[in-house]
Amino acid sequence: MRAAIYARVLPAALGILALATSASAECAWVLWQRVDSFDSRGALVSSPTDLGATYTTSAECITAIDGLEHRRQRGQAVVMRDAQTRLIVMFRDENQAITKSLSFLCTPDTVDPRGPKGK
Repeated sequence: MRAAIYARVLPAALGILALATSASAECAWVLWQRVDSFDSRGALVSSPTDLGATYTTSAECITAIDGLEHRRQRGQAVVMRDAQTRLIVMFRDENQAITKSLSFLCTPDTVDPRGPKGK
């Protein structure tokens, strides 16, 4: 009896999971950007996270980050890519101290890295 129930429930559950996965993959994607700088004492001076661009798919957003990474690697910047969807570019002064940091992040449009909005 249980085997018959599992035989019906499991394919239905897998079908629902497949639909949910494809639906989330089809949502819009947002490329967020933030500029952080450091004052002469080394204290962080952070700017708000801003919406940089929107894309139809995650692949388009990741391609945009790939382009940013490629352009920044040619200069004096230190480039860190810890995920396909995240890029950090740091700039150093003549003493090798980090003076500025650019952060880029691709997320589905349902995710806002700025956190919840108050009412």
